[in-house]
Amino acid sequence: MAKKAVDTKVRESRAPRYELAELKAHAKELFEVRAEVLEGAMYGADGELFTVPEVQEKIKQFMKANVV
Repeated sequence: MAKKAVDTKVRESRAPRYELAELKAHAKELFEVRAEVLEGAMYGADGELFTVPEVQEKIKQFMKANVV
């Protein structure tokens, strides 16, 4: 079990990282959302470079968030 968690982290650390502006330019193709959704999901995110799986997870959390 622990080995699988380590393997996942190793794969993610080797994944290419992109600037947010580049990801926003291709938001529709990569994430099937508009650039505005991506911007909202990444609001306040730490760092300048992100992997595609990191951004996908942020978008998923953003879309599930309850609105008050």
